[in-house]
Amino acid sequence: MEGQPPPPEKRGTPWTLVGLGILGVYALLLVILNDEKVAVNFLFFTASIRKLVLILLCLGLGFVGGLLFDRWRAKRTRSSGE
Repeated sequence: MEGQPPPPEKRGTPWTLVGLGILGVYALLLVILNDEKVAVNFLFFTASIRKLVLILLCLGLGFVGGLLFDRWRAKRTRSSGE
């Protein structure tokens, strides 16, 4: 039995790599499927932009709005607690 090589180590599934691959495919599909142009009416003008840019713009505005609301709420609770 001493002449036999040790059994190979079992390697687990690289779930991080699988997850990153799925996110990459999802991002690629998001770009491909949202390539068409749409008209966006702002307050004083109209712009024709790609749908993906509109989605990213809305996400960014929502993120900034959430941050500002959270800071406003935190400031309000601090001032009312004093």
